Amino acid sequence: MKRIFCLLPLTFCLAAWAADNEQMQGQGGRVLRYSATQVRVAPTSEEMRDYLQARDARLEGASVAAALQAGRKAFERLGYKRVDADADYGVIRAEKDETLISEARQVLRWLLKLKFPLPGKPDHQTTEVLLTLKPGSQPRQVLLRANIRQTVWDSNGNSRTLLCSDQAVYRQLFDQLSYALARPN
Repeated sequence: MKRIFCLLPLTFCLAAWAADNEQMQGQGGRVLRYSATQVRVAPTSEEMRDYLQARDARLEGASVAAALQAGRKAFERLGYKRVDADADYGVIRAEKDETLISEARQVLRWLLKLKFPLPGKPDHQTTEVLLTLKPGSQPRQVLLRANIRQTVWDSNGNSRTLLCSDQAVYRQLFDQLSYALARPN
């Protein structure tokens, strides 16, 4: 019993060792594992610069209502399963889940973990997009702003959430939206 009380302060000290750009949202313990850990990683200054450059786009010749409809189609085309649009506020929220390893690999890893204490490996991720639309300064102009976050879970149930700053991902989203707007069928 004394050993457990001696280890508790060590556990709290280890929890404080998170990197400066990481925020623990849930701490599952390091010495005595009692739950999963969730980490939200703040972008570096370079990633933030890239994000600020990539997040905005403009559509010409469209209304917000037409852009919302096109946005739904674009997200579905990109593989997002849950798409919610709020026409009153010009917001679309979309989410998709992806498996990063095969089912056979998941089963093998689970079997090995029964015998050996293995570290967690990434096995699935969720991508969440918040897209806001508002009328531009010109008639039939719509301004877009996207925020994309990716959460990767490992085989121990731990997660890391990051702001996506990859300009190609944002460009793909905006291109799909333009394509869906040009072909309303």
